[in-house]
Amino acid sequence: MTAPVCISKWQCTLNGLSGTAVAVSVIVLGWIGFGILGADLSARRFGTLLWLWAVPFGPVALSVLYAGLMRWQARPLNWFGLSFTIGGAIWGVIMLNAMRSL
Repeated sequence: MTAPVCISKWQCTLNGLSGTAVAVSVIVLGWIGFGILGADLSARRFGTLLWLWAVPFGPVALSVLYAGLMRWQARPLNWFGLSFTIGGAIWGVIMLNAMRSL
């Protein structure tokens, strides 16, 4: 129990699960960012592509933002936070697979 927001051993387990989900979400967002930046587009096309990809990957970014905010405030994640971060990671993987197969 070394995390500063651990109340119990169970809370540390929840923090670990949430941290793993956030790491997966950050990797998904990085993968998308690398793909957009590597596309060699004009400024107008870049903006259009960025907005098109922001809609399906918005929940992923929000889950990372939520987990970061909770960590910054040193508040423990509850079941909602855990569900939100894991849901964001799952959504990101599903959307990444769906977008790559189009």
